[in-house]
Amino acid sequence: MERAQWSGAPTVRRVRRVVQVLGLSLVALYLAMWLRPPNPVVEVLRAGPGGNPWVEAAMLIGVIGLFAALLQLERALAALEHGFPFTGKIVTGFYRFAALASGSMFIVVAAPTLGSLTSLVPHGVAITLRMIDVLLLVICLSFFAVAALIAEAVRIDRDNRSIV
Repeated sequence: MERAQWSGAPTVRRVRRVVQVLGLSLVALYLAMWLRPPNPVVEVLRAGPGGNPWVEAAMLIGVIGLFAALLQLERALAALEHGFPFTGKIVTGFYRFAALASGSMFIVVAAPTLGSLTSLVPHGVAITLRMIDVLLLVICLSFFAVAALIAEAVRIDRDNRSIV
């Protein structure tokens, strides 16, 4: 199967670079949060009250999941850059990205509630959702719609190729 000449490759390459920078920034920010003494910029990112180990573990899992999601997106973009614009590998990559990003954001949003449930101090459980948490979850879940649109484009492209 020969490769198609596709004019969108330079744009995809730039987007890939942005995704790579985002992934590296995520790792650097997480490491800075734990390796440096607290400062006002990094303190905003701390998830839980009083260093609860369950909250810290949930946040670590969330960060690893987000990094894995960005890695899947980078791989899908690499396949898009080097091959045909509509392939099953790209659709699978976008579905994996959507699943990892949505799951990771759910874990990050649920971490404070998990911390209050596992706290040794007896008090009521407070489940709080900020609007930004809801928006992040909606954005991550909307990636499934994008992946479904790409899957439909793959199906249409396959049908058109079979006709010709």
